[in-house]
Amino acid sequence: MSKRRIIVRRCTRWTVEEWERGWNVALSRIEGAPTMIAAERIFQDCVTVLDAAFSDGSGLRFEFGLNALVDFCSDSVSDGDCERWWSSER
Repeated sequence: MSKRRIIVRRCTRWTVEEWERGWNVALSRIEGAPTMIAAERIFQDCVTVLDAAFSDGSGLRFEFGLNALVDFCSDSVSDGDCERWWSSER
């Protein structure tokens, strides 16, 4: 019989600073987003995931939602759908 490897996922707790940094990045994309971008289903789904992940304290799910939001916004700009509305200073 072969031995199977068991992977145990450990829940890591995010610090207050990590949550603040994550929300700062998210809010830089959410605030001031053009209406046509904010109306997109994927944009709304990302905001919903971020909100639920924060409420549940799930840093991993928050990170997935944040990555999806950042990718969607960046793709919208690179596709020429709109101009960049967020600043990298946040």
